[in-house]
Amino acid sequence: MFNRNSRVSLLSAVCLLTTSGGVLAQQTVVSGGSTLSGPFYLDEIAQFPLPTFKPYVSVGSGTGKFAFLTNNAAYLGSSGAVHWIASESILTRQQIVDYLSPAGLGKYGNPAGHGPLIQIPAMATPVTISYKGPTGTVTLTKAQLCGLASGKYTRWSELGVAVPAGLDHFKFVFRIDSSGTTELLTRHLQAVCGVDSSIAFTGKSVFAQEFPGGVLPANFMQAAGSSGVASVMGAQVSAITYLGPDPAYTATLKQANLRNSNDNVAYSPTAANVDLALETSGSAGLPGSAPTVTDPNALGWDNINNAGNPANWVRLSANPMQGYPISGRSNLVLSQCYASAAVAADIKNFLVRHYAPNILLDNHKLVPLSPVYRAAITRVFVTGDAKNLNIGNATVCANYAGRE
Repeated sequence: MFNRNSRVSLLSAVCLLTTSGGVLAQQTVVSGGSTLSGPFYLDEIAQFPLPTFKPYVSVGSGTGKFAFLTNNAAYLGSSGAVHWIASESILTRQQIVDYLSPAGLGKYGNPAGHGPLIQIPAMATPVTISYKGPTGTVTLTKAQLCGLASGKYTRWSELGVAVPAGLDHFKFVFRIDSSGTTELLTRHLQAVCGVDSSIAFTGKSVFAQEFPGGVLPANFMQAAGSSGVASVMGAQVSAITYLGPDPAYTATLKQANLRNSNDNVAYSPTAANVDLALETSGSAGLPGSAPTVTDPNALGWDNINNAGNPANWVRLSANPMQGYPISGRSNLVLSQCYASAAVAADIKNFLVRHYAPNILLDNHKLVPLSPVYRAAITRVFVTGDAKNLNIGNATVCANYAGRE
């Protein structure tokens, strides 16, 4: 007979032993995904006091999500379980339902399953429009941004930017891999471009898929990952691209101001302007007080205020009324139940440190969530409350084998 409770008790005892330097140091927690947030997580894990986390692996949001949904650590260059991933590309409602279905690894209601998954925002971020060529600050309207991202414009002079003749033609460097940075950009372009673009953007995470037949303009250059984009940009004399804000990628580049088409104000990609964008986009809300429903087939699952649906914890900000226009959130995807109680406890400790005031975010030009948002996430998913959504919840996880 399946007896999860006795297993949890034993592993909890092991977890206590590990704090004195025993078993836990021999365990590994595997993570990876987003390249935008990769340098930050490498730093954060390096400062985590327990030596249980393998270094974070930057492979892109798309590969990270696939690694988690299939629990295949080979996609992160590792072995064993994929314990958590980071992604600016959200899990869709369908991906969540598929994961919880009998054919998915979650197997909702099946003792052999991993159990429910969690998708929560970790921090906010701008997508910078970084460039080389012009010596001064470039300010772009939404029409200019839509035009250069679709190949309509290929010269700085077409954007009203003065450069020496030899620098007038610019390259546009795009991500070839499935990327959350790309998705934040294309969701914004989908929301604002219209006739300003040579193509109809649809919010895809693979940039080339936005172009019919995958045929891109002649001045476009591809690169894999944020570091790949930075490398390609470094080899050009006149180029423009989209990148996360981390100085690891943008230190040698200039960042454009973007004019918000709703209030006609030009904004730089600062933390204050990202906060303003998220506050005025309607994306700052948390799930409300609706009954907590965790079964995708049950009434109330699709209620936007249902905290039991992981899709409801990440709100989109495609076209904010004020603030920096391309602002969004970098998210965490993890399991509620783990086969090892020691791993579950370690991940909870890591989240507590992450959602506390964190100077590393500022060092990497990322933006902390509001105190209210961080407190709610910690209360619901770490400490636990009546919703029973916290990691390692004894009532819920007694019914599942958990992720391993």
